[in-house]
Amino acid sequence: MHLSLTHDMLAITIQEDSKTFYYLQNIADKHFCKKIGRKEKMIIFKEEDEIVQRRYFLKLLSKIYLRKTDDSENAHTIENALDKSIKISLLKSNQVLQKMNIHLVIEDNYAVVFHLGSHNTLFASYLKSYFKDHLVRIRPKNGTITLYPNSDVTVRLLEKLLVQKELFGCFVHFTCNEEALALYKKSLLAKRVKRQRYNALFSLLEEYFGILGCRVEDSFEMIRRNYLSLVKKYHPDSCGLYDGDLHVKYVAKFQEIQNAYEMLKVHFKHTEAKIA
Repeated sequence: MHLSLTHDMLAITIQEDSKTFYYLQNIADKHFCKKIGRKEKMIIFKEEDEIVQRRYFLKLLSKIYLRKTDDSENAHTIENALDKSIKISLLKSNQVLQKMNIHLVIEDNYAVVFHLGSHNTLFASYLKSYFKDHLVRIRPKNGTITLYPNSDVTVRLLEKLLVQKELFGCFVHFTCNEEALALYKKSLLAKRVKRQRYNALFSLLEEYFGILGCRVEDSFEMIRRNYLSLVKKYHPDSCGLYDGDLHVKYVAKFQEIQNAYEMLKVHFKHTEAKIA
């Protein structure tokens, strides 16, 4: 089973399962008035006075979809599509399938543009669902869909998509400049490594700021003031020599403060050098 979603329609394609399709068609014939259909396709339109039976029908459809695909997220989407028309199609192996030739272009080593030749609502809906959490811009006039990456996850999703040979009942053939695509994937993965290193460094810096009782956005002057105050408070000589345990704790705290200050001093010098 394949699911696609537009702003006004929930479309489900059932592959090689006539029994399930005709079972659903029979239920629809009994419980919905505003519907159209033929042997292997039906559309159920939304009617306000049929909301109860629509809810039960979508629950049934959701259970069947989950059983066939093990996709709980999209099953939940089906169950909550009360405001949409429902289109259910049966696809058989002996049917002549439409072929889609899709050319990919990498723009400025950032955006991925899918050139379809003409607008395809079903494919556009599929891409928006497939690349969830991404910005996807659809341009019906020139038949293009532009994908903007948000992380290295984009690479993994693209790789899975481009090996597909069939989608929602259509043969698909993706073409692209292999060299440009390889460089694009490499740049996204490099950004991930750089981001991981930055996050690790930032985590350490946050710890140093915290030791000195400061916030990340505080100036170096504020850090130095706090540092001098803490050094004076936790200097080992300030606790006397009679309490051995306390003296050990003061020595450890004093060293921690010194280390945090020295590391932040290096960080601020490096930042100033980059600005200069």
